[in-house]
Amino acid sequence: MSAAAWTETRQIPVEAEYDVCVVGGGVAGVAAALAAAREGAKTCLIEKEYALGGLATLGLIVIYLPLCDGRGRQVISGISEELLLAGLKYGPGNLPDCWKKGFDPAGRNKARYRTHYEAAPMMIALEELILDAGVTVLYDTRFAGVHKENGRITGVIVENKSGRIGIAAKAFVDATGDADVCFAAGEKTVSLDTNRRTGWYFSNGEKGVRLHGLTDPHFPLDGLPVPGSRFYAGDKHEDVTQHAIDGRRMIMEHVRMLRETEDPSAYPLLIPAYDGMRMTRRLSGAYTLDEKEVFTDFPDSIGLTGDWRKPGPVFAVPWRTIAGTENANIAAAGRCISVTTHMWDITRVIPTAAMTGQAAGTGAAMCARTGIAMSELPVKKLQDTLKANGMIIEKP
Repeated sequence: MSAAAWTETRQIPVEAEYDVCVVGGGVAGVAAALAAAREGAKTCLIEKEYALGGLATLGLIVIYLPLCDGRGRQVISGISEELLLAGLKYGPGNLPDCWKKGFDPAGRNKARYRTHYEAAPMMIALEELILDAGVTVLYDTRFAGVHKENGRITGVIVENKSGRIGIAAKAFVDATGDADVCFAAGEKTVSLDTNRRTGWYFSNGEKGVRLHGLTDPHFPLDGLPVPGSRFYAGDKHEDVTQHAIDGRRMIMEHVRMLRETEDPSAYPLLIPAYDGMRMTRRLSGAYTLDEKEVFTDFPDSIGLTGDWRKPGPVFAVPWRTIAGTENANIAAAGRCISVTTHMWDITRVIPTAAMTGQAAGTGAAMCARTGIAMSELPVKKLQDTLKANGMIIEKP
């Protein structure tokens, strides 16, 4: 019997059934699971690693980028702000005084609402939030495929220590960061092969413990290529493996430089346990948001985001960038929502990922409860629910 025939005839047991299944336990997945559970949905969160947070914890990208527009106005709140504060619960990290409750906000147009945090305290705080909300977490569980009937996903196929099993649900959120569920379910997707080496790590030595955010530039400097740098596709297994190897080589090159120039005793103390690619594969939904649509109002806006790279711009994110079109009961969240390549660089970061996660989780709970397709949910009711739960959806 061929391998293909063996796969088709094998019986996959359904281990559990939920209202909402979130695949991917980064900040977008955490926010989606929290939002769905708080709306009364029986929710599970599937994560391939042994901790939550993804790049924000295991990837050591320990900067919570701004929740404001850089002009003194907060544009992201809700669960995204809750996660920022949770990251400071058990570890160091300070907010600018002007953004603390009760302080004079006059300085907010000079200091952005952002902070640094530490990975381990954030992991623990995220897990506590998820468990307190009643979400079922499946660690060490990798997404492997979908089961569909009549234009709906009826379950996801996963693999873990129990073997290959099925998880059934009424609605699903793809928070994989790579649109893995959307791709497997037949949604239209777009892939990029323009990722560069990354190697955020902590060193120790005579200079003490230090964080180094190593990243090759997206474009050659002065028209010249960076030695050792190349492009990687996040949806090709060969590139994913090589990216991890090259990232560690990059770290050791930096350690050798530190030893030769400023700290002879330097060594790598903590290196990433998660792939650091920026933009891999995303949903191509009913609407694709572009960076040119700054300050544009959308009737189906489900949240706002500023631009972490510069002060001023504010973008509304339409529900159409999140809801699936080929399957009635899937929504994307985080860096795999439907945006152009330029806009992708804005929406892929922690605060915006959590904001879209809250919207996707809320929509998924509504879809599970009513049976209405994600793309046809009553937007006004969705918006009212999001605002009641602290989100800002209207442009300041």
